[in-house]
Amino acid sequence: MDPQAQIGPSKFDAELASRIMGPNEWLKNYDMDAMMYLFREKTSLRRWKPNQVAFMNCMFSNQIITAYDKFNGNKREYKVDNNLLEYGRGELPCHGSIGSVWSVDVDRLYIPICVNQIHWISMCVNLVNRTVEVFDCGGKKNNRAVEAFAVLIPRIVKAVQSSDKKKDFNVKQYTVSYVPMRALNKSGNDYGAYSLKFIECHLLGLDFSLVNDENIQEARHKIAFDIWEAANDEALQYRMSTFKPPKRAPEKTVELF
Repeated sequence: MDPQAQIGPSKFDAELASRIMGPNEWLKNYDMDAMMYLFREKTSLRRWKPNQVAFMNCMFSNQIITAYDKFNGNKREYKVDNNLLEYGRGELPCHGSIGSVWSVDVDRLYIPICVNQIHWISMCVNLVNRTVEVFDCGGKKNNRAVEAFAVLIPRIVKAVQSSDKKKDFNVKQYTVSYVPMRALNKSGNDYGAYSLKFIECHLLGLDFSLVNDENIQEARHKIAFDIWEAANDEALQYRMSTFKPPKRAPEKTVELF
């Protein structure tokens, strides 16, 4: 194995593998992003049946939460920043991007979120049903963090539509629900692994109860194996070898008419 194989935005090395496999190791942004990249490629390469889905990275989550503070500071004058529009146009996350526009080519978004830097959750945002479905292994409600996505994503969706379609979209806040589950994560450090596996379960139509405290360590090993396998996959190696970072456009804002 390459001692430092590329996997999307991350490096699969001994340190990353050890952290993912644990036990009792907190997953970092790069660990989460590596798996979200793999989900992105599995769908774009049609290795998974579900399509019209997009997988966000941790940077997107951080930017949404930051933008929500700005929105609350002046709701009447708020304009969507260009960096968020790049996600809505499918230009970001840049690794594995295929330019899929939200509500045109994409119906669902899967998003990992680190709440207050101490707790991983994940969610599915359904752009058709206008819903936010939250997966939290702690069985808690993180209303403030989740609200940021329910409020700002409809604004991004409207902003990235063609001028003749914009009028068909509104920016009303999406409805939030939490998947019922008993409190899991006895170790206190498996939030990230649960968040990733819940995304996978939801996407593939599997019951969330398949992942629990009795087998979460096995699930962590499976995550590490999947990333290692992807890092050594010829098709993905080729895609990563030909990857060119996008040239960033100057920052601008977009009016919502």
